Amino acid sequence: MKTLIRNFTHTFRRFFTASVLNIMGLAIAFASFFVIMTQVDYDLNFNKGYKDYEHIYRVEVYPNDDNGWQTWMPRPLCELIGNGSPHIQAISIVNSFSGSAKFEVGGHQFEEITLSGFGNFMKTFQPRMIAGSADALERQGQVLIPRSMAMRFFGSIDAVGKTIFEGKQADNRLLTVGGVYEDFPENSQIRSCLFLPLRSENNKDNWQNWNYNCYLRTDGTLDPDELNRSVFQRMKEIVPERVSAMSDNEASSFLRFTPIADVHFSKVGNKSASSRTTVYLLLCVSFLIVIVAAINFMNFTLAETPMRVKSINTQKVLGATAGSLRMGLVLEAVLVSIIALGISMLFLLALRDSGLQDLVTASLDLTAHPLLLASTLGISVLIGMLAGLYPSYYATSFPPALALKGSFGLSPKGRKLRTLLVCFQFFVAFMLVIAIGIMYAQSRYIRTADYGYDKDAIVVGNMSWDAILQKEAVADELSRISGVEGVAFSQRVLSSSDTYMGWGRGSDDKHIQFDVLPVDYRYLKVMGIHVTEGRDFKPGDGDVYIFNEAARKKYPWMAVDQLATDGDYPIVGFCENIRYSTFRNDDNSQPMAFFIFGKDYADWGRWENIVNVRISAGTDKIAVIHSLQKTMEKFTPGHDFDFRFMDEVIDNSYRNELRFTRQILLFSLLAIVISMIGVFGLTMFESEYRRKEIGIRKIFGSTTGEILRMFNKRYLYILMGCFVVAAPFGWWIGLHWLEGFAEKAPISAWIFLISFLLVTAITLLTVTVQSWRTARENPANSIKTE
Repeated sequence: MKTLIRNFTHTFRRFFTASVLNIMGLAIAFASFFVIMTQVDYDLNFNKGYKDYEHIYRVEVYPNDDNGWQTWMPRPLCELIGNGSPHIQAISIVNSFSGSAKFEVGGHQFEEITLSGFGNFMKTFQPRMIAGSADALERQGQVLIPRSMAMRFFGSIDAVGKTIFEGKQADNRLLTVGGVYEDFPENSQIRSCLFLPLRSENNKDNWQNWNYNCYLRTDGTLDPDELNRSVFQRMKEIVPERVSAMSDNEASSFLRFTPIADVHFSKVGNKSASSRTTVYLLLCVSFLIVIVAAINFMNFTLAETPMRVKSINTQKVLGATAGSLRMGLVLEAVLVSIIALGISMLFLLALRDSGLQDLVTASLDLTAHPLLLASTLGISVLIGMLAGLYPSYYATSFPPALALKGSFGLSPKGRKLRTLLVCFQFFVAFMLVIAIGIMYAQSRYIRTADYGYDKDAIVVGNMSWDAILQKEAVADELSRISGVEGVAFSQRVLSSSDTYMGWGRGSDDKHIQFDVLPVDYRYLKVMGIHVTEGRDFKPGDGDVYIFNEAARKKYPWMAVDQLATDGDYPIVGFCENIRYSTFRNDDNSQPMAFFIFGKDYADWGRWENIVNVRISAGTDKIAVIHSLQKTMEKFTPGHDFDFRFMDEVIDNSYRNELRFTRQILLFSLLAIVISMIGVFGLTMFESEYRRKEIGIRKIFGSTTGEILRMFNKRYLYILMGCFVVAAPFGWWIGLHWLEGFAEKAPISAWIFLISFLLVTAITLLTVTVQSWRTARENPANSIKTE
């Protein structure tokens, strides 16, 4: 061990720069591997934290061609499914519109995620109860909360029987804690939230309200086709009008049962869902980076070998065996690799609370991933062994008398080996840079495309309950702020979602299917949406539509001042097609309507969730946002109304895609950095072997510039060849990523050109810097004999 440490410290001091670069390259690779693998583990094990998750399914339904596959369905259909097979052990019917809600406990306000359903809907997911019973959900007014929430609310898990208030205590909407359960893992479909029951009479036998998701727990022997046929037959008996247009063949694909472990990768109901291919790409990238770093390690070890041959063979003369010397060199390489792993863990600890956590949805806490830590340690040892084996064999393979005459470094075999190693590094770098170029082009397209409304002039904020009850006063107060040109209210934020409320109206050849966005009469003017025919909304309007041009094109009978279809509401105008949803949808062909609720929806509840504020050009938007928040606090003191720019809203709509883009961008840059470290080592290797050749060339008149061109010329040819091979792979990665978008940016030639120029420029600069000293060296020093 003493000999090992002495040799390591001596080598580290003698080749300080190379050793530092070598260790840092490995450390970066190990840190990147750990970060990527936390995301891969998060995705591949999503929804696998439930008990017997293999027996849990999400039900999907195909009501018609306009809707396609969807997850929301009416309550009676869910109940038909639950009663359709003896192999179903439990069914969960949950509200698909559940979200966050505010609660008051002991005078403190909390905002928590909630989920509501009928009866004991948690039988399907079977949380581990710490206190109380899941059966508490059978009783109205009782709720289940997770351990973490109990600690936030009461500072203890002893919470059964204690009370919380929905909204404010003054509202007197009292709830009683009926049970405390162990938190579900973060990577779960049904998260750790507050569960509360819906009233048993809600939408019972109502086939019109498609607002529920259905989950099943089976005994493992369910026949999906048999259940599908059974449910379809029962529907023919109960609601024949729902199935009259469907043949028996179509009925066989009416329902689909997706294993809960596959839901995370299903685009049904969530077009921004993760992709297995994307996860596997990340997995490949993590190993590619480690392989690139391992190649660097081998190149560095090879580069140091000719300068250590004399010392090694002196030890052989003094009696050391080739086996002991090789073992020492391999252990030295393993030690370097383990040191690099330790430094990588320090990197992660130092950067854990920085923006690095935003790159992944999984926790970067080292203690949360013991198996991954052990695997990374194993990989580091393996890399050390592989990187040290060949150089140790080479350094001890020839007789001591010929130690300083070895020419493997200049032999065709040695040159071919090093060329193949560096080619692989360039291949990885080009592939990733091209892919990120395609992703960047699409991201830029999303931000700069014409949305059909003045998104750059709009700031949006959330409304509180108190503000909703005083919306006209809110509009009046906000309109007085300097720089505010208009205020309007809406149920949702425009361009923030893949799906909105969908309505089906009419029947037979006059049936229409469209998305609905409830707004107030000021909305189109504030957003800058142009009416193409008819009129804009006006004060006093209620139960009226303004459709987009796509609706008129699909349903040509629609006309201004006419009912949209038989028995529906009138149309007062048509507007231009706008980008109201995300680029995952083709909004140019999707019918949608802005709608003002009237007397027919008096009992609908409050829909004014969003306040939309138009800011005049040249105004300091940050200052206006502060003024908006301050003004809104007059209606709900201390409440955060979360005012934000539309660009932030749009970015949040593509958070999965943008996170993957940032991941590939960062790791592409790291791959380039690691590759350049490898080029540095390879150039050092060659310049050391060719010092005498370079000296002779200079004696015969070669200039420093010609020597540098000689080094760079070879790398230029290598780069061109690697680029040709890597370009199709980079194109494929980018093309796959674009499959999630209905509207795509074109893949331009400049992406490939810039990728080639970027990697080439960095490589040639690295080669030039490393070769400069050797090229300028006095020939007398390089050609003298021992």
